[in-house]
Amino acid sequence: MAIAKMKQMTLLAEQADKDLLLKAVQELQRLELVDLTTLEESNLLSYYSKEMPTVEKTKYEERLKDIQHALSYLKQYLPQPGFIAKLKKGREEYTLEELEAAISVSQLDAICQEVFKKEKELIALEQQQKSLNEEELFLRKWNPLEFNPNDLAEFKLTAGYVGTIAAGNVTEFQNALKEKGSNYIEEIFQYKDEAAYLIITAKENDSATESILNQFQFTKFNYPYTLVPKEELKRNLAENKKLQEKEQTLKKELVAFKTKVTQLELGEEYYYNLAQREIGKTLLLNGKSFFLLNGWLEEEQVPELKVLLDTHVGKEHYAVISEEIKMKDYGVVPVVLENNKFVEPFESVTEMYSLPKYDDIDPTPFMMPFYLVFFGMMSADLGYGLILLIGTFLAQKYLNLDKGMAKFIRFFHLLSYGVIVWGVIYGSFFGYDLPFQLLSTTTDVITILLLSVVFGFIQLVYGLVINGAVKWRKQERASSYVDGMAWVGILVGIGLLVLSMMVFDSSLLKTIAYLLIGVNVVGIIVVTMLASEKKGLGAALGLYNLYGITGYVGDLVSYTRLMALGVSGGSIAAAFNMIVEFLPPVAKFTVGILLFVALHSLNIFLTYLSAYVHTARLQYVEFFGKFYEGGGRALNPLKTFEKHIYLKKRQ
Repeated sequence: MAIAKMKQMTLLAEQADKDLLLKAVQELQRLELVDLTTLEESNLLSYYSKEMPTVEKTKYEERLKDIQHALSYLKQYLPQPGFIAKLKKGREEYTLEELEAAISVSQLDAICQEVFKKEKELIALEQQQKSLNEEELFLRKWNPLEFNPNDLAEFKLTAGYVGTIAAGNVTEFQNALKEKGSNYIEEIFQYKDEAAYLIITAKENDSATESILNQFQFTKFNYPYTLVPKEELKRNLAENKKLQEKEQTLKKELVAFKTKVTQLELGEEYYYNLAQREIGKTLLLNGKSFFLLNGWLEEEQVPELKVLLDTHVGKEHYAVISEEIKMKDYGVVPVVLENNKFVEPFESVTEMYSLPKYDDIDPTPFMMPFYLVFFGMMSADLGYGLILLIGTFLAQKYLNLDKGMAKFIRFFHLLSYGVIVWGVIYGSFFGYDLPFQLLSTTTDVITILLLSVVFGFIQLVYGLVINGAVKWRKQERASSYVDGMAWVGILVGIGLLVLSMMVFDSSLLKTIAYLLIGVNVVGIIVVTMLASEKKGLGAALGLYNLYGITGYVGDLVSYTRLMALGVSGGSIAAAFNMIVEFLPPVAKFTVGILLFVALHSLNIFLTYLSAYVHTARLQYVEFFGKFYEGGGRALNPLKTFEKHIYLKKRQ
């Protein structure tokens, strides 16, 4: 239960075996490549040089983008499985060899071209439909016009006009035309912003009528069709219907691509893997005949690497050097956490905060018992715990979960046991009191509060002990005492003093308590002074360090949230039960059941969310703050995509 031991690996092989060696490394999925130009001496760089990005990399990335675009486009038209169905199906597993054997480059290119062709046809149809829709709006507006307005130009004895004016000038416009003689005026349509008119006047009144039209900014109608609007509208609707039918046909053809989606997904995996290998080449050093690869690898993975190299490259065609990590490289070595199956799900809590540095300790196993207890104490309901236990058990048994989701479900499955235990202690089942109660959230609030502080006290002292041990291991002896063990002595002394005052009236306990406090107070001042070059300044710093006692008081107060959240969750559940109890008998066993389920579902969600957040907060601020710095980084190996499938080891 610690940080996995790493090795610095150096591989040497012939240029002809470069692709095979990188394939072996990628299949291992555990070796992080290092840019050798940042590590090696200049005399080595005089014999070797870096490789620039290749044309192959660009080609693979372009094909990858084509496949990703085709998949993204198809998913708009393909029926998607439901959330539960997707979880049940899970991902298929392939070896790298099986994956590459399943790929036909020509078929992938053909599928992509077919999809792109359908896409272009649909885009063209959309543009045509857009034009027809705009034309339809235009024709519907002029649908009342029962003749072709272009025919007005053929009139000999009269002059005719069709056009529009602003809707606000309609009355004045009509009156002006009537005053100028016998003009025929017919309104074609009138909307909020504009009105359209047909105006026919005698040839001798033409100039006067033109003057009025200009006065009211009459816009003459330009009709670009040969048939009347009604007939043109019929033609428009018929064309639009044909386009819609063609669109539906194309969409059905796209749905038929459902059988080819798996090929595209495998193709996406395939080209991503090839592109990553090409990127890996840029991290190597190349000579005339040989090349060098350097990287970080877990010690336990070294035999597996050699097996894969033997398989892909051949035992006689490579050399491998496995070196111990030098202390100067501790700051750049990636970190892999290594814990048993009970602690491993809690690694996500540590990862959200920060991974440890390579020469630090993994706080996960130290934090895990407290997280389990605190989460259970904040949730504390037997019914809620059983729902979490059964739900996570069924999910693990019947769903094919992704690796990340499976780890998350295992995390909450373990937490369910703490909720159940504390539910039994509090005697709570969906807010109802059980016949047995070790502690009551209504009558034993002060006891629960004191218990919360005691748990906090234990975790703080434990964190300080760890801090002392870590700094002692790093040869920081003075800091180990001043920042760790001295405060353990002071806090334990204070704890014994409180115990002697409130529980046991023992003079011996008081004497031991005062002794622990006094010795370690003096010890902090003296050790700080001795460790400092300027003794006076050291003594002052020692006195200042004693002011840190106020921080520990604040930390202990923070742990009262263990009581607050546990009591509030139980009280809310009881209040929801009272609401249902107030309903009449008929409603209680009909609507009341639905109301009970809905209200408790809400409370379960809020309870677990609050417990998750506040328990994490106690670990990050109160516990980790006593001994843990973080600042490490995760291993970033050359690996496969694993977006649609999982890579399995070859037999």
